[in-house]
Amino acid sequence: MKTHVLGTDGIRAVVPVTWHLSHEVLSVCSSPAQVMAITNVRGPVPKRLRAGMVLILLLEDRYGRTSSFAPRTRFHVTASPGLLAGCCDIPVGPGQEFVFRDHGRNLYAFVYVRGELTSAAEAALNSLEVSAR
Repeated sequence: MKTHVLGTDGIRAVVPVTWHLSHEVLSVCSSPAQVMAITNVRGPVPKRLRAGMVLILLLEDRYGRTSSFAPRTRFHVTASPGLLAGCCDIPVGPGQEFVFRDHGRNLYAFVYVRGELTSAAEAALNSLEVSAR
């Protein structure tokens, strides 16, 4: 599978070439605030994600205590995720939430995926390079 590097706001990830950064506001919260959204969806990301759609949404809590966030470890994205929905008006769909600290930054990763794209989403998440602020 061909890949390329996407990055913004001091965060980079290696993803399949058919994935891109979304510049849409997908979370209405100011803390945690949206810092990156990677997707394979062409056009606007729907409020309800369907099969075949991938979204990796990263939010950063700039005001929380660092001790509240566990240091980053390897991520494991399951093929049969639960349903993501809830705060900050984020999209709804099958996925997993990961909470972690990396280079002093408190991050939430919402990974919307199921089926055959699960391993690509996991690889993208594990490829994250986070720079300190």
